[in-house]
Amino acid sequence: MTRRRAAGWLALALTATGGGGCRFSDAPPISGSSEEATVKGTVRIHGKPVTNGIVSFRTSNINRPNAPLKEAPIGKDGTYSVTTLVGENFIEISCKELFTPKNRSLLENEQMVNITSGASSLDIDIPQQPQASVK
Repeated sequence: MTRRRAAGWLALALTATGGGGCRFSDAPPISGSSEEATVKGTVRIHGKPVTNGIVSFRTSNINRPNAPLKEAPIGKDGTYSVTTLVGENFIEISCKELFTPKNRSLLENEQMVNITSGASSLDIDIPQQPQASVK
């Protein structure tokens, strides 16, 4: 058997057994849930509460392509409350504090969180802390 033919058989065997190419089973599951949960928390930039702005929760994904964007105003004490879909949510903050010269690098601050059933507490820190906690 020639090397070229052996290589062809090896490639075919790897593809047939899942040993080559993309493995979609290793990807985390994507939620298609339509269940909602209330999320409350405080938004901080460099440890100080934000005094204005909006928290946006983007819940759309391949399993819920028409899910609406959920937004909540940020109070003068940095707190917010929103009802959003359970599962993966990409959150982003928009506020005047991000437009100061020292914070402009934080304008793109989207982060992914996983919202669980029931009422949740989620404090949002910018820059992002090692792990966002949703309780």
